[in-house]
Amino acid sequence: MQQETKFISQTFDKTDLMRKSSPNWEYEATYTLLPQAFEGKNSVVFLPQIQLSYATRSGGILYEVASPKGTISVGVVTELEDKACFGHTKLKEGRVVIFDDKKPYSMVTNGRFRAAIVSFPKKAYRELSRKLARHNLEAVEDSDNRLQGLLESILKRVEKDPSMLEDEAKAAVMEEEVMQTVVSLFEEQIPALPKLTKGEKIALQIRDRIYKRLSKKVTIASLAQEYSVSEQTLQNAFKSLFGFTPSKFLRNLKLNHVRRALVKADPQEDAIVHIAKRWGFTHMGHFSRYFTDLFGENPSVTLKRKSDEDETGK
Repeated sequence: MQQETKFISQTFDKTDLMRKSSPNWEYEATYTLLPQAFEGKNSVVFLPQIQLSYATRSGGILYEVASPKGTISVGVVTELEDKACFGHTKLKEGRVVIFDDKKPYSMVTNGRFRAAIVSFPKKAYRELSRKLARHNLEAVEDSDNRLQGLLESILKRVEKDPSMLEDEAKAAVMEEEVMQTVVSLFEEQIPALPKLTKGEKIALQIRDRIYKRLSKKVTIASLAQEYSVSEQTLQNAFKSLFGFTPSKFLRNLKLNHVRRALVKADPQEDAIVHIAKRWGFTHMGHFSRYFTDLFGENPSVTLKRKSDEDETGK
């Protein structure tokens, strides 16, 4: 994780900028669930062996996150406007979550979200890595703000004077303080999976399934019947985990698929109404309003932009 640039801080409003501003992390930013979903800020501090990442999101993104290779990461939620879920872990302010680099994790948040993350190499911290690897996606609580206070303090100091990172002795002291704080948290508490209701567990199964395979035939009624739960149970579970009703969640996922099809479509041959109906939208007035509210432009503009780009050779 070592590199010449010791500090990066960048705001973004597009997925490509989000990727560029978070080195060593990988994103598959798949679905927009709210307007301005891809707005936020990433700051990264490189200490001698560890990477500190500070992520601020406007909310409403479902994406797969792959952490830096060869590391174990410990992330603490420093701000949460409403609901957020990482992997199968329900988040709240002050919750400290462990996750490794073995696979990417999906994340859903329906409002402003901020986290500070410590990623440390397994080879350099073998004993701690082995201990925490047994508790993947489990959590402890930073009830006294010990970890988040330290990480935010480091960021403020670095923002004020980035050149301090060039002083190897000072950087090493900061790293030692961070790692000692991480160790003390996990010595004092036994990591555990935050408890979920039966309905929430089913909601996570549904999220993971429809994330990969979604069709227009999927409805809340069909899902409730398939998983042998009531529609009200699914309503409560989705709102508890993700902050969205399941109807809005499904609708916005389908709108994303419509948008993808429009971007690829030929304006001379493909009609918006046919693409929309392909994803279950039969009322064009409602569809157009939903689409415009989510993406900030009318579906005809999305389709026409592709045609304009083709004509100008972009």
